[in-house]
Amino acid sequence: MAIERVHLNKLPAGLRNIYSKAEDLIRKNGNYDYGITLLKDLVKAVPGFGEARDLLRFAEKERSVRIAGMAKLSGSLIAMGAVFKGKMVLRKNPMEALSFAEDAIAGCYNEKSLYFLYQVAKALEDNDLAIDAMERVYELNPDNESLIHEFIDLLEGIPGHAGRVLQLRQKIVALHPKDLKAQTALRAAAAAATMEQNAAKAEEEKNKVTTRDNGTNTPDLSDLERGDRIIRSVDDIKEMIRRYEEVVASGGGTVDVLRKLAEFYQKADMHEQAINTFQTLSEKQGVADITVDKAIEKSTVAMANQQLQELVDSGASEDEINSARESILQYQIDCGKQRMEKFPNDLQLHYEQGMLFFDAGRYQEAIPEFEISAKVSQRKDLSMTYIGRCYASLGEYEKSVEILKDLLKDKNFMDTQKMRTLYYLGCTYELMKDEGAAQDCFKQIYDSNPNYMDVAKKVKLDPKAETEE
Repeated sequence: MAIERVHLNKLPAGLRNIYSKAEDLIRKNGNYDYGITLLKDLVKAVPGFGEARDLLRFAEKERSVRIAGMAKLSGSLIAMGAVFKGKMVLRKNPMEALSFAEDAIAGCYNEKSLYFLYQVAKALEDNDLAIDAMERVYELNPDNESLIHEFIDLLEGIPGHAGRVLQLRQKIVALHPKDLKAQTALRAAAAAATMEQNAAKAEEEKNKVTTRDNGTNTPDLSDLERGDRIIRSVDDIKEMIRRYEEVVASGGGTVDVLRKLAEFYQKADMHEQAINTFQTLSEKQGVADITVDKAIEKSTVAMANQQLQELVDSGASEDEINSARESILQYQIDCGKQRMEKFPNDLQLHYEQGMLFFDAGRYQEAIPEFEISAKVSQRKDLSMTYIGRCYASLGEYEKSVEILKDLLKDKNFMDTQKMRTLYYLGCTYELMKDEGAAQDCFKQIYDSNPNYMDVAKKVKLDPKAETEE
């Protein structure tokens, strides 16, 4: 019943675009809230999309150390409710419970939420998901002895984890240095880890070179696939690059191998090699691939940003630096236009193009792009919010207010989108010098989440109310 794994390149274009957008929001902009919302919906739609779940866990963990006060309390309550609902359906429908587990962790990345995910993974008989969840629970509570024993019980039933069991046994002995039973278990774990390590080395030597039907010698790809799942550090990435390069050099440069090699180049900031490999991949595929197209742009922009930083470090003038920034943004806009020509039915691209125009201050050009992206129901509210912001930036305040107020009509709950719309409506009122209307917007947000953006600085609390409290 384990969840079938799905790779990024196997997803429909729309879902790949959502992942790319979420990755940009999280990695570049630090917008964890919206990135988490996108990724949570994505892993619910495609539970086997491991890359999205890994990025989601990263964002949830990062956000957890940045929130406090009412926001943290509110998230904890959401998590508690989701875990309760999930437990009600766990036995009958583990997949539905998995959805509740994702809601819980998105609400609050804590031990209880993650432990419930572990329980769901066990019910689904998905060992990879169970181990990842338990690893995160252990990270949050490394001295919980009963938890350590439960983790050991999980790993001992799964081949390939003797080394981790040894580390956990060492932890138990550290907690109870005079416990003879614990010491005996540690010696057994050490022996098992040594045997597993020796067996792995023997298997590696055996499969180091496999003779293919065409007479060429190429490294064993199954070993590489196992390696993909245990990438932990920069050194791991470099090792995977070396091994994939061996496969390509020996004639085994399939589409999947080239894609993985290019992705590892990007992770290692080897962008020139990444671009060359993605271009080779594109030629080999023979068809337009939006993920490859975006990946080439991503590495090109990364190289340009490196050159920009060198310009800044060299003491270049502000005009030169701004000119370089504008050139990078114009390159991205041009790439976006070409992409829309290649993929005319992908409305997500219009949203991305609108964002580029918005960032460049080209609001008149951004508006029609957001109007097109608003035709997608999942993008409607966000696109319309940006249209409202565009009109405000153009000085058409009444039109901005009309659009943003219309968005608020059916929003009864203070979710992320309502807070976002209220915030920019308040900003528009500020531009109109309508302080009362602006404060009404900011106070509504403050009452629900005082940590939202800079609303705590904007809101002006009544001194009498503060004294009464």
